[in-house]
Amino acid sequence: MSSAGPPWLFMLEVLIGLPTALWIYKCITLVLFQRKVIYMPWLPLGSRAEPLSGVTATGEMGEMRVKEVRIESPEPTKWSRRKVELRAIEVGRKDEENATAAERPHVVILYMQGNAGTPLNRLPLFRTLLCPRRTSSYSSGNPQTPPQSSPRVTLLAPAPRSYWLSTRATPTEHGILADYRASLAYLHATYGHDARYVVYGHSLGGAAAVGLLKQLQQGPFFPSERGNNALPSSQPRISGLILENPLPSIPFMVRALYPQRWLPYHWLGPLAFDRWDALGDLERLAEASKASSGAVRCLWIRSGKDEVIPLGTDEGVKAGELAGKDGVRRMFDAWVKATERDGGVARSKWVDVPGALHDLAYSERRWRDELRAFLADVGQDSAA
Repeated sequence: MSSAGPPWLFMLEVLIGLPTALWIYKCITLVLFQRKVIYMPWLPLGSRAEPLSGVTATGEMGEMRVKEVRIESPEPTKWSRRKVELRAIEVGRKDEENATAAERPHVVILYMQGNAGTPLNRLPLFRTLLCPRRTSSYSSGNPQTPPQSSPRVTLLAPAPRSYWLSTRATPTEHGILADYRASLAYLHATYGHDARYVVYGHSLGGAAAVGLLKQLQQGPFFPSERGNNALPSSQPRISGLILENPLPSIPFMVRALYPQRWLPYHWLGPLAFDRWDALGDLERLAEASKASSGAVRCLWIRSGKDEVIPLGTDEGVKAGELAGKDGVRRMFDAWVKATERDGGVARSKWVDVPGALHDLAYSERRWRDELRAFLADVGQDSAA
């Protein structure tokens, strides 16, 4: 019989080496394929091949008019440098095509979607926004937007590269922002200077909306010297911004979703290819010395039961963890601080939608009332 002791080296390899190797493998996989994890353009399965005609043929659109639009992006594909063609849907109300409706202020919305899904998946949201339930949507105690005084609303929802029927190309932060700039230029070329333009960003689209304003040097990013803020003729002045559960940043989300410091995933944030650092942009702006402009109305919407972007925890705040705080609230505070500095006016409003999930705030009456009141205010600004 052998008198040798337990195989300690083998036991250490099994108990320590194997889990460590698995973690390293998972971390490398997450880093290499992070864009597939972040953007998920193939979800839901089969949605990238679904035509608009398949939806409109059902008759579910009701009072809405929907048409498909094609827009060429100025940014080619990442590797083969092919032209990128975007597919978008333009949505409005059928009863706003007459001469009487044409006399009302015109508000044009650029809708910037979150990751996964297509513009067709957002049609219930657009229908809720554009086709109010007149018997119950307006009541005392809530923001009132009577239908007869509300502006005409046109909404464009482009599918960025790799989403829906748009060109299959590797989605990147730079490329997606170029797609949205092209969509905004299309709207301006179509509806001109008289329309009031609103950027509406949801989730990842919220971070894209902040990035778009930064690129256009509008909103709180307005430079102190107006002479340096000349926009290209194809880009309109933004009159309103709607941010619904916006993404603070990719590194913030990594730490918020993996708060345990002993997990290797907690430390992967700096390795993000696309940072989408809306929170960092706004907080750096709030600490900047230059004056800024609060000319853009801004509505912030926060779902009370957001299951995607953490609402923050008391334990995290007490421990001094930045990821323990609500990143969306930090974005709002930074926006207000930046726009109120040096006597500026922050025309911003924070709206909590209790009980709503990340994608379902539109099903709540509070969302409907606040959105319509906000659009009415933007329309009245144009009439002033």
